[in-house]
Amino acid sequence: MYVYEPKKIFIMKIFIYASVFLLFLIQSAPVSAAGFADTYGFGIRAISLGGAFSAVADDYSAAYYNPAGLSQNSGHHLSIEYFYTSPDIEVKNISGGDLIVRGPGGEVRTDPTKGSAGGGLDLQIPMIGVVLDINEIAKAPFNIQLGLAVSLPEQLDIAYRIHDYPPDQPHFFRYSDDIDRITLAAGLGIEVVKDLVHIGIGTQTMLYGPGKFIIDGLSLTEENAVAQEEMGAIWQYDPLAGILLTPFGKKLKIGFSWKDEQELKIGPLPVTALAFVGDAILEVPLVLDINAFFVPEEFSFGLALDLDRILVCLEADKQLWSKYEYSTTDSFNYAGSPDFDDTINYRLGVEYRFANTLAVSMGYCHQPSPVPDQSGKVSNYLDMDKDMLSLGLSYVFTDPWEIARQPVTIAGVIQYQMLQDLKVKKDGISGISWADQESYRVEGSVLSGGVSISLSW
Repeated sequence: MYVYEPKKIFIMKIFIYASVFLLFLIQSAPVSAAGFADTYGFGIRAISLGGAFSAVADDYSAAYYNPAGLSQNSGHHLSIEYFYTSPDIEVKNISGGDLIVRGPGGEVRTDPTKGSAGGGLDLQIPMIGVVLDINEIAKAPFNIQLGLAVSLPEQLDIAYRIHDYPPDQPHFFRYSDDIDRITLAAGLGIEVVKDLVHIGIGTQTMLYGPGKFIIDGLSLTEENAVAQEEMGAIWQYDPLAGILLTPFGKKLKIGFSWKDEQELKIGPLPVTALAFVGDAILEVPLVLDINAFFVPEEFSFGLALDLDRILVCLEADKQLWSKYEYSTTDSFNYAGSPDFDDTINYRLGVEYRFANTLAVSMGYCHQPSPVPDQSGKVSNYLDMDKDMLSLGLSYVFTDPWEIARQPVTIAGVIQYQMLQDLKVKKDGISGISWADQESYRVEGSVLSGGVSISLSW
């Protein structure tokens, strides 16, 4: 039996209390959906395996991928991670010049690679992962683990940022402002049959419905207007669940998980805009109706084969993008429905352990775009099929502070996304700016990297 020394007992209590406090703190903070995780992955280890993690699920990020895997663990776990992404994407007109979007007030260049928060498409994401061993807090007849996975946006003064582009202005579907938001997943894993059957339930949490928003830069003819609306706030919880089978002494793992869709709609709400025309102030009644965010319902099935030195994992994820619906306003402006396609993401991960202290991992994912060809349409979603490659390295060392009863792990990952070149022809298509749209091309890639330090006891 492991005997805790007084110093370790004190540190363990501090860790437990801090983790519980963190859980309540996050529940009282602005939270939104998982756009970042859908675009890049969640957790350094999972990203290094190409996201093929529903059958591995052996760290805190199981709370997002498959909560059933949490009950493979024992003891407590804390991970602090940092991920940085730098997309290099170029949008030009079809001849290679600057893309011009003509508005009613004149001609302006709109650069879709410039986020409203500044810094282009670059994004910094700190991540925190916590796993609490419920059996060390309260006696239970079977192994129960509580996991919490949190990513924080680049600017902590917002819950989420919305930039509602006109339909005739090209705008990214997976990048830019729509992924600069808090991601929270909490899960509970239960080992119902020892070393064989694990089940899990959890939730992703987002702020939904009433809140506070400010509309700025609204143009009414040649005058500017600002509209503001005050509202209350409520929470929305979107469930997720999973099953993990671990026969043959956990050499083979079979995982299945399900995540409900997440959707953020604002409106229809009455808004009064103030327009300044000369010395006069005009009140203009408007209706705000935006479908601001959507992550589809997802079903994942994975297999993992663990042969001591080598781990091989495979996964397929089906995402139901066809359930996305335009807001009433967008349906009018876009003259129809988005007709998004359901997609299947294919993932492969391989990890090789050179020794008990060093491991290298590689991952691959093919992620098709749900967006149909935008040629001949008023709408201008920018999204392309992509192939993602990742390379990870982890090193385990003895805790020099003698806090942990297990070694400390440091890890790093590099991810490269190859985007398929895209050409969109807009011959004869007029948008809401009362001018013909320009045909354009999109090409580029995305380079990302991250590091983590993990402590268990």
